[in-house]
Amino acid sequence: MYNRYHDIKKFVTDPEKLQIVNGSEVYISSEEDYDIVVDLKEHKEEFESLKPFIAFIARNICELDNTAQKFNRLHSGESRFPFDLELIFIDVSHVILEYWGTEVNTQFGVVFEYSKDKFTLKKFGMIQDIPADWEQAPILKGNKSKQDKKKSFLHGIIHWM
Repeated sequence: MYNRYHDIKKFVTDPEKLQIVNGSEVYISSEEDYDIVVDLKEHKEEFESLKPFIAFIARNICELDNTAQKFNRLHSGESRFPFDLELIFIDVSHVILEYWGTEVNTQFGVVFEYSKDKFTLKKFGMIQDIPADWEQAPILKGNKSKQDKKKSFLHGIIHWM
């Protein structure tokens, strides 16, 4: 599943080619390709100034999606990721990726903070305040039983508080 959005030619990476459709949506990948939209909602007045950042997101979407998949795999132990990236929202210094289930009717957000020219995972669905070193966090590593993972995860949250 990793690198599923690797074909950069299927993304609009030139800010001058971006345009608003349907009131507040900006396609960064056409419906025929990956069908991914940035929904500006209340930020549509800022569209012109956001164009370079939207194009930057498009250039980095594969890396962001890979991070979401890796976090899911380490946290849940599941190698499959039956979700497609459908929408992206921009909120000040945060980029929210909204995933929709491909097998079950569900959706959830993955939040990245953009600071100092890099994206940092901050939230995955209901899991908030993800530490910067989440890849090394013991609660996310190893092949534990689901019950052990739940206990370890809760213990880790309590420890971080």
